[in-house]
Amino acid sequence: MPETYRRLVVANSITKNYGSVDVLCIRGDGQPKFEQQNGMNFYRLPVYYNKKDSIIKQLLKYNLFGFVCFIKLAFLSIRGRYDVIHVHNPPDFLIFAAIPYKLLFGTKIVLDLHDMLPEAFCSNLNVEEDHIFVKVAKMLERIAIRFSDSVICTNTYDKEIVLSRNRVEDEKVFVVMNTPDLNLFEVLDERKEQLGLGDQFVLLFEGTVWKRRGIQTVIDAVKLVQSDIPIKFLVVGDGPDLGFLKEYSKKCQVDGSVHFTGWVDLPTLSRYISVSDLCIIPFLDTNVNRRGVPNKLFEYIVHDKPVLSSRLKGISRTFNEDEVIFFEPGNAEDLANKLRWCYEHRNELLCINQKAKDRYFAEYTWDRMEKELYRSYDSIAQSVTHS
Repeated sequence: MPETYRRLVVANSITKNYGSVDVLCIRGDGQPKFEQQNGMNFYRLPVYYNKKDSIIKQLLKYNLFGFVCFIKLAFLSIRGRYDVIHVHNPPDFLIFAAIPYKLLFGTKIVLDLHDMLPEAFCSNLNVEEDHIFVKVAKMLERIAIRFSDSVICTNTYDKEIVLSRNRVEDEKVFVVMNTPDLNLFEVLDERKEQLGLGDQFVLLFEGTVWKRRGIQTVIDAVKLVQSDIPIKFLVVGDGPDLGFLKEYSKKCQVDGSVHFTGWVDLPTLSRYISVSDLCIIPFLDTNVNRRGVPNKLFEYIVHDKPVLSSRLKGISRTFNEDEVIFFEPGNAEDLANKLRWCYEHRNELLCINQKAKDRYFAEYTWDRMEKELYRSYDSIAQSVTHS
């Protein structure tokens, strides 16, 4: 199945409501070329993605994946044309694999904007909005939206961005937030002793490891509080900057208080979250981070864990200060003060977490998001029988 959980959740929901789904995804080491699961057909294509690849190498692989998808769709279409092709970015130019089928056969296209490519280029390449790469990204976004019949964003802020710089009707853009489907994401339980954490105060981050995600700020804050708090910072995930952050933690002399697990599967991830005392989203204030509402925010909350987050527009629009503890992005001293407060006010943390859970179950469950997903599909066809 796709390593990225969002793809699996969306594909599973589409299968439940509309029938058989073919998923074209990259092939991981040791995975079969084809597999059937819960009514979904997984076709794993021979393009091997490595999170440690450079930006240029990633772009080349994305282009190769798009081309291989186009060829695979041609062979699969022999048995019958597709009613809908659901394109999940990044990058937006994956839509070029689907456009010929729209023009030739009238196939509908759903564009699922998991990330905003221009903002990602600004942040990952550390360039301004007038840079040629960003201008090209905005052009690709306009083309992708122009050829799409329905557009999905992961939060209302992203929808506002899409509407502000593209000629697209409001009714064509839907918000399906990146929340967990609890029928697929099992919340497991573990004891600290089983993971060798004893009575330590466990702070957890999970996700792809990039510098722009602010993990170095957390390491700096750990250095400031480690004499006051028996803290253990768990970094659960892999990514291009993992090696840098390991060296950085050694340089800061906190490597005994910081543990990098590398990539783990969903059950193991759930076990790590279950033993944490506090979960963190330490993103820096960059273009791509500012607009995002990451899936980890909701995963932490469904595990009954209080959340400490950078004060960024997307997240602070989703939960308020009574529901999430905020600190200033990139400010290690402010974060250290918040960590001390959390350690000393466990009962208050329980109240904060309960308010976040109440908000989640009132507004953000996958059942609610699934209805919006179906609304996006129903807007483009009276009956969708094969996607």
